[in-house]
Amino acid sequence: MLTNLKILWIFYRKLLIPGVFFSVLLMFSLGFNFDNFGLCFIILLPSFHYLIYELRLRNEYLFYAHFGFSKRFLWIFTFLLGLLVKITARFL
Repeated sequence: MLTNLKILWIFYRKLLIPGVFFSVLLMFSLGFNFDNFGLCFIILLPSFHYLIYELRLRNEYLFYAHFGFSKRFLWIFTFLLGLLVKITARFL
């Protein structure tokens, strides 16, 4: 269980750092509001997933597949994580 969380952290660390950074930048340009942050995050997180793992690091999917995480699971988890942040930001 702990190994799986570490592997997912390795995967999402590459997505969360630029996702949060650019979401905060866009939030300031759209108006300082947590709902704007959630909207930017739900759009940018899958975009960074595509740019980083589909275009740049395509072969890293094999590393995650070795630990039992399919490409489909990682995409669904990315969308769910973005949706969770969006819902949480709406209530803040």
